[in-house]
Amino acid sequence: MLLLIKLAWRNLWRNKRRTILTVTSVSLGLALLLMSLGIGDGSHKQMIESAVKMGSGHVLIQARGYQEKDDFKLTLSGDDLKRIDAWLEEYSRAGGIPIKAHVRRCFISGMLSSADGASGAMVAGVEPAMERRISRFAEKVTAGGFFTGDYQNPAVIGKGIADKLELDIGDKMVLMAQGMKGDDIESVLLRVCGIIDTGADELNQTLLLLDLSDFQKAFSMGDAVHQVAFFTQDSDLSSRLDRTVTAEFPDLEVLTWADAMPELRDAIELDDGFNYFFQGTIFILVAFTVMNTLLMSVLERKREFSLLDAIGLSPSGRFRMVMSEAFLISLMAIFAGFTVGYSIHLYFNRVGLPLDLFYDGEFDFGGVMIDPVLYSDLSIGRIAGSILIASSITIILAVIPAVRAARAGDIHMLSGK
Repeated sequence: MLLLIKLAWRNLWRNKRRTILTVTSVSLGLALLLMSLGIGDGSHKQMIESAVKMGSGHVLIQARGYQEKDDFKLTLSGDDLKRIDAWLEEYSRAGGIPIKAHVRRCFISGMLSSADGASGAMVAGVEPAMERRISRFAEKVTAGGFFTGDYQNPAVIGKGIADKLELDIGDKMVLMAQGMKGDDIESVLLRVCGIIDTGADELNQTLLLLDLSDFQKAFSMGDAVHQVAFFTQDSDLSSRLDRTVTAEFPDLEVLTWADAMPELRDAIELDDGFNYFFQGTIFILVAFTVMNTLLMSVLERKREFSLLDAIGLSPSGRFRMVMSEAFLISLMAIFAGFTVGYSIHLYFNRVGLPLDLFYDGEFDFGGVMIDPVLYSDLSIGRIAGSILIASSITIILAVIPAVRAARAGDIHMLSGK
């Protein structure tokens, strides 16, 4: 076998141009695959984290049926919250998946009015101290502060609402919505303490944040909430944490970020589909290049195969020799492609890819604002899978020219026997 590998290595460099072309084709395909996967996975992870920090969570606990019905009266009771707090304390001591923080939230749809008009509002009751620590609401405030100032019933409103109702810091407004007590409409007087620009026009037109305690008091909720959101170190841990929480609270509704934000999940899956199509197209072109090069190499070596046939090299030996050539090409291509592709990944992982090179302005993806700089994120599994694909394509497609070399009839025909 060692002799065949030596023969294969020498055969490759008898035509340096052809060998370099083949290695370059495969290595560039691998480098493009690594770069594409890194940017794609990195951008998707940024989108998830951005969405999670703008009002969702990696894992959510709600009353059963709340996600589908969006019923204001489907809440987590005080007893449910005590159970969750007790489990969290025990879970943190047990050393499971790290949970950075958990926050409580309430939600309601209402009508917001001022002296200059009215507007629909999606109201969220939040814990300001916890949200300031874990979410991006506070950093998105463009005027006033995030529940700062000496106001009674302070509220943070979206920039679109402020423009539509001509509201400024300190201005009064009235929120009306149906509370917990029957069909009566509750109304509460609020003061603007901050104006937030989320970057998404639709959210700016409807978002209104209240302190959770003010929300519960205004709508007669007691200590009940609609949602408890858990935040982990990484969105990749969401599914594992979801299974753990679901097993602990089978009577409640437990969701991952993907379940809570199906629009974003579907957009990411669609983007992955386009990426795979693009990557597949590249490797189809690479595959034809490899097969054509190896096949031409076999057809051009008439005298060599006649000589090997004369000295007794079996058809299986000729097959193994050509396959050895493909294997050596694969090794060189993997080394070169990985070096180039991983180097590009490291650059984009540290410096990032600025989107203003391709697009002037802000835009959203799946309802989430995309960060102006994308960073590459490439896992070991992605690297191993990419290398396996590149090497497999090269070796599998070498079977056709290797079989051609092994067929005794073809060899006799080529040698004129």
